[in-house]
Amino acid sequence: MTGHRKAEVHLVRLPARADAEQLAGAARGLWRAMRLERIVGRGALVAVKQHFGEEGSPNYLPAAVARTIGACVREAGGKPFATDSNTLYNGRRANAVDHLELARRHGFSHETLGFPVIIADGLKGEGQLALDGEGPVLEKVFLAGAGSLADAAIVLTHVTGHMAAGMGGSIKNVAMGFAGRAGKLQQHHDAEPIFSSGRCKACGRCARHCPTAAVTVKEYAVLDAARCIGCGECYAFCPHGAVSFDWSATSEGLQRKMAEYCRAFHAEKDGRAAYMNFVTCVTRNCDCMGESEEGLPDLGVLGALDPVAADAAALDLLNRREGRDVFGDFWPQCDARVQLAHGERIGLGTTRYELIETPAAATMRCPQKGGA
Repeated sequence: MTGHRKAEVHLVRLPARADAEQLAGAARGLWRAMRLERIVGRGALVAVKQHFGEEGSPNYLPAAVARTIGACVREAGGKPFATDSNTLYNGRRANAVDHLELARRHGFSHETLGFPVIIADGLKGEGQLALDGEGPVLEKVFLAGAGSLADAAIVLTHVTGHMAAGMGGSIKNVAMGFAGRAGKLQQHHDAEPIFSSGRCKACGRCARHCPTAAVTVKEYAVLDAARCIGCGECYAFCPHGAVSFDWSATSEGLQRKMAEYCRAFHAEKDGRAAYMNFVTCVTRNCDCMGESEEGLPDLGVLGALDPVAADAAALDLLNRREGRDVFGDFWPQCDARVQLAHGERIGLGTTRYELIETPAAATMRCPQKGGA
């Protein structure tokens, strides 16, 4: 997106607590309004990208949404598959076997969706392709194979806060969710945590959740900086406030890398990617935290062919309704607009947009099984 042209961003408004059928109807309304059948060629392999949910957390988009979008893809002659990549940190989504089992429990399976579920980066994150970078920070990026090789993609994003990026929207969903293991490491590697021996209670939670065994605990936790990958798990799980970051450096660097990862994916799709931001139950933490968290009332679902515009609209509309800087209040150490500004600078998209109010549509006649 270049020059002074504005991106089209469609909005389907929702009640304060929308149910799965209303969310699916909003997605179908966006599909129709955006005429997304035009990005799906006959026989095209179409990635339906979303977070399948962390164990212990209900804050993920219900399977009814993906099922409806998949049915739309089939109507357009494409071949949909639901997908996400494995996590860098330890847990039920760190390998494809456990990840698929958890996805099935949350309603994401071939039987419930009507199309396959594929983990985008292989068994343990090794299924990735190296591409030339699309910005000034990264010379190479490492995209998850199934995301990179898909002919088209519909990116379904639950907008949340994020402890290192301020906001998690479409840019973050693509950058982290369509990165292979090397890509996730690359994006996080500058984010080395700082440990406070005075606050540490030697509970060991940081060490148990460290994916590279970079933390040892005796009288207090000690970090082996050479082994640290900067994933932030120690910060997330420390109950005593003993772990912190140099936020001014790490957040900005991470967000720029995120934008460049999204740019590489977006450029490869060459106009065959669409982004839907669900501004629903927006929480301080991202959905990876694995715990129930009360969120803000639902606002609506945004759709665009431009991920920068989709994220900018989500941020603007939420701030306008709440009368405050929502993500700035959640994470005052982070300026979530860094990713938008860098994305605009490198040609990923634009923060200038035209908002188009769009009605929801009736959901499709899909199997009403688990996860709906």
